[in-house]
Amino acid sequence: MKTVVITGANSGLGFETAKKTAKNRDFRVILACRNMEKGKKAKEEIIRETGNENVAAMQLDTSSLKSVRAFAEKVIAQERKVNVLVNNAGIGGSAPSGLTEDGFDIVFATNHLGHFLLTLLLIPVMPDGAKIFSVSSDMHNPPGGIEWKGVEALAHPAEEDRNRYAASKLCNVYFIHELHRRLAAAGKKITANAFNPGFMADTNFSRGRGKEMEPRIRTQWPERIGDLAESSDALAKLVTEDTLAYISNAFFDRSTRAIFTSALSYNEENEKELWEASMRYTGLEEPAIK
Repeated sequence: MKTVVITGANSGLGFETAKKTAKNRDFRVILACRNMEKGKKAKEEIIRETGNENVAAMQLDTSSLKSVRAFAEKVIAQERKVNVLVNNAGIGGSAPSGLTEDGFDIVFATNHLGHFLLTLLLIPVMPDGAKIFSVSSDMHNPPGGIEWKGVEALAHPAEEDRNRYAASKLCNVYFIHELHRRLAAAGKKITANAFNPGFMADTNFSRGRGKEMEPRIRTQWPERIGDLAESSDALAKLVTEDTLAYISNAFFDRSTRAIFTSALSYNEENEKELWEASMRYTGLEEPAIK
């Protein structure tokens, strides 16, 4: 039986992907949720609908490095191995400004840094053939473009940045690119890919400001709209079917089809800068991947 860890799995894309993955009895699904009350309800619903009792809910807040370490330690002790990791949890750019308990911008920490640490902590128990997915967005290249201001400006912003969500999604892509290179250099047979679910107004993630923006997005940028059912179908297939996600360093666009991303998203200097800063921020030591 293969073990799948999905962060942010109590609602939206994470929940639907977890439910569709659990329909395959060859998979044990770990719902990594910040809110355990919601996580337990999600677990019960998935078990009831799929009949797969190999579903567990565990507490994880990706904005807290302490929470990430505690979660990883528990998973390693209980599960012994992780075959698939889906880094899905995230918050939007309309989230309140502020710093986490570790002193980082809340969006940068939740969407990137926590997942960076989680991934590197779990890689030692990921066998050959394991898969890593980071849920990014086509907003890594927002309408009008985005400027890379450097990691420090994202982690400790001096002022309000309207593009902090887009920047965090660019970080997701940068992380996958650099992770792929380092896994390959270490001889690890683990794939690392990014996934874009598209803008979905019918999820908890997009409520509030996202819901207000839906008419404008549908009118001006209809190519960015995603469908929850279709995107979760695609992500679940990538998770469970080895004939699909056998490639690495790809960006899957609301489907099992890989596409090219923005020119800025392939900047190797930025990717290395992000990796090295994230290592410092999380207190990890080189070499992180052996």
